[in-house]
Amino acid sequence: MAKIKNFPVHIELRRNSNDILLPIEVNPIRFGGWCSTAYLSFLAHGFNSYLHFYYQKKPDWCKALQGKDRKLFSMVILDNSTGKNVSEITSFDYDKLLEKFENPLELRKIDYKQYPIFGILFIETREDNFMEIKNIIDSNLSEFITVNK
Repeated sequence: MAKIKNFPVHIELRRNSNDILLPIEVNPIRFGGWCSTAYLSFLAHGFNSYLHFYYQKKPDWCKALQGKDRKLFSMVILDNSTGKNVSEITSFDYDKLLEKFENPLELRKIDYKQYPIFGILFIETREDNFMEIKNIIDSNLSEFITVNK
């Protein structure tokens, strides 16, 4: 047993069919990078988790969760899973992508010619509209690209 305490981690959870949350991954918080739990906590709940950690503050969860019942907050990594080589792709239609979501919170466009992703999208979805999340998870993103002819 490591007996570690006061060490910042992020935990990825999945809800099973019995509505039980199960941890699927536990990692140290990464203080940097393109995307992380900190961005999602700020966009979804209005607080900066890095600053809260640094200043040893606890979020006001009552305030942070107010009006968020039955809402899902997601970070979507837009991998190039189209099956097309990046040299064949001439554009990605970000506007068409955003139309697929009821409440996109933030879109970070990435130079897909330099990196293997089109971008990072943060969304808020009503629980009863989970299909919009399922649709983007199932998509290979081909509907958003234009290719050389």
